[in-house]
Amino acid sequence: MIQINNRAMRIVPYTVVWFAAKPNLWGCFLKYYKQSKSNEEVPGYRREDFYTKVININEPLPAIEANFDKNTNYEIRRAVKDGVTTVMGTSIKKFIDFYNAFAVTKGLKNLTKSFYKYKPHVFITKAVYQDQDVVMHAYIRDNGSQRVRLLHSASLFRNENDSQLRAVTGRANRLLHLEDIRFFKQQGFKIYDLGGYAYNTSDTELLKINKFKDSFGGSLLQETDYLPISLTLLSFLKKVFRL
Repeated sequence: MIQINNRAMRIVPYTVVWFAAKPNLWGCFLKYYKQSKSNEEVPGYRREDFYTKVININEPLPAIEANFDKNTNYEIRRAVKDGVTTVMGTSIKKFIDFYNAFAVTKGLKNLTKSFYKYKPHVFITKAVYQDQDVVMHAYIRDNGSQRVRLLHSASLFRNENDSQLRAVTGRANRLLHLEDIRFFKQQGFKIYDLGGYAYNTSDTELLKINKFKDSFGGSLLQETDYLPISLTLLSFLKKVFRL
């Protein structure tokens, strides 16, 4: 279990609790539970289903790779031939700068300095092509549950018009996932969480992301997010004032 202190609207303090067995009843004012193993209704919280794709990396590596689809294994081999290399570990600042450049092209929110609150638990990896960073992954690590979870992924190719570089970057992303799995397996982690899965969606973009995650095999896992009543009320009031 991991706990991260935060503030809503820079005013209201609360704690994000990752991978807890079950929410604490008395935490309904100040604690937001992410990916809890519980699926029960708990007084004081708004319960939301959360689906994700997980890979058991406690298995032998050949067995893990055997569950990748053929195209993914091919793209990984091509990335190696292309000369893509991977680096296990880089600074949060470099990741924030890289991600925010990517976010502009996707219409996503920028990462702010609040991301540094994850520093004790975060680990960042990257893929490099011709001395240029082309893909970065940011993970949160829970040593207690031996689980590593992808928080953010960013790629260079959305900022480039070079079709060859776009293709190499796509392959580099797959290679980086494999090298990440190898690294975290060596570190003693047993669960590799791909960071969410859009269950029963009809959104074209989300379906593409699902397909990418499916290409690594693994299994679909249902967990629960518990949003405390204080944050639910705050979110409602924020919408009202906007109107």
